[in-house]
Amino acid sequence: MRKKSNNRLIAFLLVSMASFTVNAQNVLFNQGSIYVANGGIVQVNGNTLNTGVGTTLTNHGSFTVANSLNNGDFEINNNAVVSGNGDYFIENNWINNATFTANQSEVTLNGNNQLITGSVVTTFHDLTLTGTGIKTQTIDANIDATGTLNLNDRELATATNSMFVLNPSTTSIVNNTTPGNEGFVSSLAPGTLSRETNTNATYLYPVGSSVAVTRYRPVELTPNDANAATYTVRFVNHNPDIDGFNRNINDGLVCQANDTFYHAILRTTGNSPADIRLHYIAGTDGNYDGMAHWRTNNNQWNDMATTTPGTAGIFATLTRSTWQFANPGEPYVLTEQAPLAPTISGDTILCIGSTSTTFTASGGNGNYIWTVPLGVVIIDSTSNSITVNWNTGPGTVSVISASQSGGCNSAPASLNINVYTGPSAYGYSDTNRVFANHPILFTDTSQGNPISWNWDFGDGSSSTVQNPWHTFPGPGTYQVVLTVVDSNGCSDTAHIWIEIIDGILIPNVFSPNGDGSNDVFFISGGGFEEFEIKIFNRWGSQMFEAKAPQIAWEGRTNAGLEVSAGTYYFTLTAKSKTTDYSTTGYITVFK
Repeated sequence: MRKKSNNRLIAFLLVSMASFTVNAQNVLFNQGSIYVANGGIVQVNGNTLNTGVGTTLTNHGSFTVANSLNNGDFEINNNAVVSGNGDYFIENNWINNATFTANQSEVTLNGNNQLITGSVVTTFHDLTLTGTGIKTQTIDANIDATGTLNLNDRELATATNSMFVLNPSTTSIVNNTTPGNEGFVSSLAPGTLSRETNTNATYLYPVGSSVAVTRYRPVELTPNDANAATYTVRFVNHNPDIDGFNRNINDGLVCQANDTFYHAILRTTGNSPADIRLHYIAGTDGNYDGMAHWRTNNNQWNDMATTTPGTAGIFATLTRSTWQFANPGEPYVLTEQAPLAPTISGDTILCIGSTSTTFTASGGNGNYIWTVPLGVVIIDSTSNSITVNWNTGPGTVSVISASQSGGCNSAPASLNINVYTGPSAYGYSDTNRVFANHPILFTDTSQGNPISWNWDFGDGSSSTVQNPWHTFPGPGTYQVVLTVVDSNGCSDTAHIWIEIIDGILIPNVFSPNGDGSNDVFFISGGGFEEFEIKIFNRWGSQMFEAKAPQIAWEGRTNAGLEVSAGTYYFTLTAKSKTTDYSTTGYITVFK
């Protein structure tokens, strides 16, 4: 080795089994061959530049490039070749413009803000991020088929490039998961974190972003078979609307979508369906019960159907199982699903004035909002039903399921209600004040073509005859209720008040001549517990006897012979519960 005036150390050939340190030099300038044997240690306090045809660095030991007088870059240029199974500790940028063969080596970026850069894609075996700051790619990079990406608590910013993890092991990416100190991969479109898979197990994509608000929102993908496949993920730390994925353009099954972030997920090789699990923090991100996928073949958000909620540490999770990746488009977003339309049941034929009619909803999410026509009164409600009095004409009852946030509603379920006016009940009696045991004729005069009648006489008896006779058993005031029903099942009622009085009325003359007027002698009264009448002629002979108040004397003897005109004498024994009406008197018979 020799020291040049430009303060660079130029190595033409070095074979070492021990260690050495290049101090007080700006650059280790390798234009020959350096071999660091197993156990050997090299530390350069400045930049390391490997350049030139035939230049090699074979490292089986430990090679440290520290940020001292110069930046601490490790650079491979101009056909130089770096290889070996050793460790590299780089405090500044990794610059690859030639050939790096990783073998079983580990590259540790342990400085502050550092770049993985150059003109040639580097395939690392093990890449470990420590130190401080963000490690940023200006070019794609790979982790080989047996290597590991260890993020620790650092951010790997792929920018618009991608990190391809070719090792299909589920443990090929590790990171610190302490809340607030997670290691993650951030990307800008079209950059991604790409992983190879070949097993039916869960693969972690520890994605996040430090743009504006730092968020770590990992994705887990679980292929549904063991076939080889490749999936890519990018976390996008802003409103999907900004990128043209308008949250208001959807299939109608999305109530509202997360306006804070979304993920870009693709299956780039293979045909394996997979379970997709998204992570979010409900306290800061909101509450969600669904996921949506932006399809480029219809340019809208499409609900992904049933998702399964869960938790993972500080995160709430939603999992869409057996996702087929059947439609193009990489954006995926957390959503509050629009409630499914409920169903509604109840009578669709009512009568105006119907009371206590119940309508019941089912399905949807159970948070029901009802709408009824003007004039319909809701008199009771439960979590899924309403009871109404229908005081208007035809109309529609509808119900919707409202989202829990109130952001949107389901499509309505409706019942069209046909309403019939129904009959109008009217009726009258031939008298409304009479003695007991006096037959009363009730006459129906209802309108609206009733087909059935029910007379409730208020004394425990009833009749379905349209125009019935009825005799009340004793004194009192009776409410007679007439109910009529038409062919549509609509009904109406009318009320008649009848007063049955306790008393007696004894006529003193009658004319049994068959002219239809005053042909019989009849004592009107009611409520008798004891009754007996005897009629005698002037010579004291008994002409007639009766022991029931309903029996009338037609002017004949007990033998059936007509009596002659004249005056007759009677004795009456008549007692009610409260009064003794017994008496005697005269009856005049005219012919």
